[in-house]
Amino acid sequence: MTRIKRMIPVLGVVAKLSLCLALLTAACREGNRYRYEDIPPGFDYPAEENALLAKIDRDDRRALREHAWNLWAGLTAPSKSIWNGQVLPVYETWYSSDEVFTPDGAGRSFKFSFETPRQALHARSRDGAEPAAVMAFVKYNRDAAQFIRDQKYYLKSTLDTLNAESDARRAPPERREIEPFPRAAVSLKPVYWLIKNPRSAQSERGLTALPYWDPNYPPPPDGQPPTHLTWARCVAVDPAGKYPPGSRQQVNCNGTAQNPKLVEAEVVRLDRFYSYRLTTPEEVAAAARFAQMKSGSGPREQERFVENAGQTPEAGDYIVLCAMHVTTKEIDNWTFQTYWWSPTPDLPPHGDFRTPNVKGIWANYQMCTAYSMDTPVCFNPYLESDLGPMKPYTIDGQTYPADPMAGTRSNCMTCHVRAGWPQVGTNYGRIFNTGYLAPDDPYFAKVTKTDFLWSLVFLSK
Repeated sequence: MTRIKRMIPVLGVVAKLSLCLALLTAACREGNRYRYEDIPPGFDYPAEENALLAKIDRDDRRALREHAWNLWAGLTAPSKSIWNGQVLPVYETWYSSDEVFTPDGAGRSFKFSFETPRQALHARSRDGAEPAAVMAFVKYNRDAAQFIRDQKYYLKSTLDTLNAESDARRAPPERREIEPFPRAAVSLKPVYWLIKNPRSAQSERGLTALPYWDPNYPPPPDGQPPTHLTWARCVAVDPAGKYPPGSRQQVNCNGTAQNPKLVEAEVVRLDRFYSYRLTTPEEVAAAARFAQMKSGSGPREQERFVENAGQTPEAGDYIVLCAMHVTTKEIDNWTFQTYWWSPTPDLPPHGDFRTPNVKGIWANYQMCTAYSMDTPVCFNPYLESDLGPMKPYTIDGQTYPADPMAGTRSNCMTCHVRAGWPQVGTNYGRIFNTGYLAPDDPYFAKVTKTDFLWSLVFLSK
């Protein structure tokens, strides 16, 4: 390898071969290059912990939102990686669940390892039709991924041993925990929507309907949670630029071919989203495999991919980013911020205090923060709106009523503080906006806390 490096200035062919080996790309001959990148300097990350805690203590909404917007700008900054001719944002160079949770490890290559997230299992359409498909896989930065590997937290046996040791020494709830993640750790939960190739027979005259959240929606009838399957407003995404932006076109918004729900929707083009085109057989196959198991019970819950009912992925389709959870270990309890696409991204309160660092397509997203368990409501409509229980449920002898709208009152930190091993029923209740939960709460008496990350609970092998 040393000899090859010495020849790089002379032999272009050898230089290209060396680059391929260094980056471990799957298709270097096509000009692809892929390598990990951290959030670059200049985006207020990582923030100094005491300064950030002071902003939380004085409930400085503007300062916290500016920090979250700068974090968004850093995550979405252009990287030096290119795949199929497209420059990838920084976050796309991070580590997937396959790379972190496969016992023997997995080689680095840009791919979408779609799986079914936990939240998706709640969603069912009112007329019994197949739910819109949701795919999932995790994204970790290097600090978080390396920590999980070093501590062997990707193994169920490690977590089982820790929990058994806590039981044996009768550890109090506040001492039942894994080692804390390093301060630089970041975990992501992105959400993608399938946009059909305009030449596909599955598109609607070249358009794809994309439902979007309206905070003024009334609760759905029949006790259903307000998932994206029930939303009455859509935009018509026009990947070919066939229609004038802002014009109105009729699309089937959350209906089926047998029972369409036609609406006049605003036309938006792909330049309003971050998008990626599915071009290789591997990418299409990964998406198609998921489309065949929409009702499966996969354990993943960190990244979603969504499609309209009745559509299947094909070559030439696009995926667009419509939402993302972001959590950082800048403070002990992590920071929690969540972003989602909106046709009116500047409207308050979720468009407030966006910084100039957020540029281009990335300014089409709204955001809320949950930097404490006492923070008011902060939820992502593409991720939490389906969390409300549709039937009464009992936990530890106490019965709770049905509450389909509970997800719309949720708080990210209130949910994640309950993350613990093993996967017992007590961990899936009381995850909404219930306020502060102390480290010594009896809730933790039988579990090992996983430092706010449910992904360790769901993804360990």
